[in-house]
Amino acid sequence: MVTSAHEGMHRIFQERPEILGPVFGVLGLPFAAKATVDAVTTDVTEARPLERRVDTVLRMGPSDGEDFLLAIES
Repeated sequence: MVTSAHEGMHRIFQERPEILGPVFGVLGLPFAAKATVDAVTTDVTEARPLERRVDTVLRMGPSDGEDFLLAIES
């Protein structure tokens, strides 16, 4: 069941992605200071009639590397 706390947590990642910097640091992953971040659709439904959604999906565009997608689930 989706709650307001659950939605609020993901809204923070979507609207303030810079807070992911320390998280990346703890995980030992690089996080470029000049990265671009875009929230993308969370709909991961397949051709079959099974609907699947991810809580938050961000497209990360580090200034010194290739873009990648980051899926955040709670």
